[in-house]
Amino acid sequence: MGYATRSPAGLATIAASLVGASVVGAIVSRRRAPAVTLGLIGGLLAALVGFLVAVSDGPHGVPQEVGIWASLGLAIFGLLGLVLFPGRPPARALWRATLVVALLAPFAAAVLRFAVGAACPLYVTRGAGYCFYDVDLLGGWAAAVTVMLAGDLLGIAFLLGVSAWQAREPRADSAAAA
Repeated sequence: MGYATRSPAGLATIAASLVGASVVGAIVSRRRAPAVTLGLIGGLLAALVGFLVAVSDGPHGVPQEVGIWASLGLAIFGLLGLVLFPGRPPARALWRATLVVALLAPFAAAVLRFAVGAACPLYVTRGAGYCFYDVDLLGGWAAAVTVMLAGDLLGIAFLLGVSAWQAREPRADSAAAA
């Protein structure tokens, strides 16, 4: 098989971008949607654990392993956050954020797919580093990482939507009935 011809800095750039977006999202949502903040922080911590576990076995399948761990962390910590920290009013901003994240998910996934394709050449086994996949040389793993990111963004949109539902103002007629 061939040798890697692209820079390993590509994956580092992708990782730094995703970490930066997660940190910014956690900071922005901390007051109105703390479940999103907890989910994003949990996803980052789980991704770090996934990275350490994946590299302990050698540079084999690291991007996909990190993606799986990050998705699990986001889901578990996000759902835990919904139970422990309900969303806070005003709900209108959270509904808008839900819509924006849901609409941007496919575009962000497409950008990630092209970035991973540029960072990890296909048909490469020697010198591939973290992009090494002994069985999948056609890039199916990159599609899996892309689908996981799109699912994570839709999961964030779900967390935002539930937080918006939790933060909705009680209606006057239901308050009068109580």
